[in-house]
Amino acid sequence: MSENRYDVLEHGRGEPLVMLHGMMGSPENWKPLFPYLPTGCRALALRFPFFEEGVSLPDVEAVEKYLLGFLDAWGLQRAALCGNSLGGHVAVGLAARAPQRVRGLVLTGSGGLFERSFARVSSHPPREWVRQRISEIFFDPRHVTEKLVDDVIRIISVRRNARDLLSIAKSAKRDNIADRLPHVLCPVLLVWGRQDTVTPPEAAEELLHGLPHREIVWLEECGHAPMIEHPRLFGEALRRWWGLHMDGHPAEGRTP
Repeated sequence: MSENRYDVLEHGRGEPLVMLHGMMGSPENWKPLFPYLPTGCRALALRFPFFEEGVSLPDVEAVEKYLLGFLDAWGLQRAALCGNSLGGHVAVGLAARAPQRVRGLVLTGSGGLFERSFARVSSHPPREWVRQRISEIFFDPRHVTEKLVDDVIRIISVRRNARDLLSIAKSAKRDNIADRLPHVLCPVLLVWGRQDTVTPPEAAEELLHGLPHREIVWLEECGHAPMIEHPRLFGEALRRWWGLHMDGHPAEGRTP
């Protein structure tokens, strides 16, 4: 498998932290967090090619296999995973099915239990409908930029993309992870926006109830994307957790 098939934003040196975006996200979502990452952490923000020609990721299982292929291709026998929304859903799934590959989890606005998503997707959506869907992600409306609205419209205006988006969303709703949580034995940090309306606080509480080794940091005035709205506070929580659970436990890997 070619290493070059994977699109990755990389930052820092040290133990790997693979960062996984949500369904309509991108690796760039993690860039605000980069300056606040722990010393000795090598961030690898992976792009899931949901809407690329010739790539088929129709369901959660396929996305999980794509992640596992990335870990294999980059020689990461064990890595910590950091996932937002669908990325968190996939990270939990892999940690439960292949615990030997996952050293730790950082979950933020993670799906898999309850998540509000696109109930319907038109290939020619009204601009205000798109703006409203995006505004549900953030507490601070300043993050709902015209460029972001344009980007989403450009993606879902392609009929195949709209179909794939709906397919993945339906798969995520079917793939409930509740019964897998007790099998996630690695340390888990939850960083959750108190005002998240996509994966609300009740979803975080259910994760806390099901995961054996977990802790949570609540961020106020924060929605579904804490790494964008409060990267410094996110970084503070991550650095403390990393120092307790990840430092001094090296993982194998290579730079492609």
